Amino acid sequence: MQSTCLLHTHAGLHIQPQHVVPIVSLQRPSFFSHHPHCPKSQLQQTSLFGQVQKRSSGLTAAAGLDEGLFTSSSLLGPSTQSQQKAGSPEPPGSVEGVELASEADMDYRELRDALQQGDFQLADDLTRAALITLAGPDAEKRNWVYFTEVKFISNIDLQTIDNLWRAASKNRQGFSIQKEMWMQNSKQWTKFFKQIDWTVGEFNNYRKWPQDFTYDMSAKKGHLPLTNCLRGTQLFKAILEHPAFERQGSNGSNGSTPDWLQ
Repeated sequence: MQSTCLLHTHAGLHIQPQHVVPIVSLQRPSFFSHHPHCPKSQLQQTSLFGQVQKRSSGLTAAAGLDEGLFTSSSLLGPSTQSQQKAGSPEPPGSVEGVELASEADMDYRELRDALQQGDFQLADDLTRAALITLAGPDAEKRNWVYFTEVKFISNIDLQTIDNLWRAASKNRQGFSIQKEMWMQNSKQWTKFFKQIDWTVGEFNNYRKWPQDFTYDMSAKKGHLPLTNCLRGTQLFKAILEHPAFERQGSNGSNGSTPDWLQ
């Protein structure tokens, strides 16, 4: 079975990230400024953080799902808090110098702020929501991204998202970092997932989402952002092979260190 979807949220439900399950097709809230029916000035004032904070439990019941299906072997198993290191975590890097460029009229300020504040779990949710919007109207209607739609996402927008992750994580997280590590592992998913700490144990079981993943600076290199691969790797492969990351390695797209990493 192959996975072709990203996580998102359900219209009319208030969901906390810790209760979302990874392979459910649910509706994304209007987090970003790109929306055909609302004035841009009004939408730019929408708080992504406020939208996510309004979520509450009940997702699996509302979707008519068997919760056990997802809690035993979910990509996306102790609580998130148990993954945090004792004491004060390392502070994130500065994202101040990252240009919030977009070809799709997206407002990345909330994503920037979440990363700057070290709220990597919220940033992961916002990244997922952004990709659904960027993939086009069919993805928004369906409420998940099909792997063939990744090509419709602009280089600039993917690079903006990636640059924010790289800057905040001090060049340890982001899609381009994941691609670099995937290539170093000769595109062997089992070895790659083990290296970025998405699997555990002798049988390389997927971690349970979201509680078994690490959402701070102590995360293994390449650990974030998350992409659902529980039912296959086509979506993740399409992201990593996107032209946005063809030349963009750990030192920047032109081989030099960008200002926001110095």
